Amino acid sequence: MQLQKIKDVDGFEKDSTNSAVLSVDNRALYAYKEKRKNNLTMMNEINNLKKCHNEVSYDINSMKQELMEMKELLMNFISLQKGR
Repeated sequence: MQLQKIKDVDGFEKDSTNSAVLSVDNRALYAYKEKRKNNLTMMNEINNLKKCHNEVSYDINSMKQELMEMKELLMNFISLQKGR
């Protein structure tokens, strides 16, 4: 593989054996990889927050259900006391 500079174009060179245009800008490649890594990290954090949110929502709904059951039991108890 023999690369030739492309006139007036930075970061790309042409392979003389098959005419492919290749990126040779290692700084751009490194920046891309860093950005991708940061995006993956951010997506993992978002997924973890969503999971925590779902767990908290489930816990709140469970507590609501338990409070409604306690309220019903208390109302039944009060109506039995009034009936005596």
